[in-house]
Amino acid sequence: MDAIDVIGNIAEIISWIGLGLGIPLLLVVLIGRAHDGRWMPMDVVFVVDDTGTRARWFTAGDFWERPLRAHEAADWSGHEEAPAFVSERHPQSMHFEPRRPGLHAVQVLGITLGSVGAAGLLLSIVLLFVR
Repeated sequence: MDAIDVIGNIAEIISWIGLGLGIPLLLVVLIGRAHDGRWMPMDVVFVVDDTGTRARWFTAGDFWERPLRAHEAADWSGHEEAPAFVSERHPQSMHFEPRRPGLHAVQVLGITLGSVGAAGLLLSIVLLFVR
């Protein structure tokens, strides 16, 4: 077994691991995005009372509100309103980022693993024809 065979075997193992993990992660992202629908930009108004700070918004013909989390309250203290994003399918869901952070992390991981797996697959195919 020479060096080309060893590199080819390593590339094949990397392709199986990368594509085997990357493709399912990207499918999870696809299902998550299909479930959420689009996130529409919207302005929310902050209301401060005895219980804390709450965000209120109007969409889908109804008013919605939720309490701010501690880090959100610290970020938006002193503001009366802020830009936010509301789910088109679930108007009670609101956050301040244009996408869900957890789903975005899974997408980045899936793209990275899929790219590494595709590169390993391409390298192992090229090495088949080197001899």
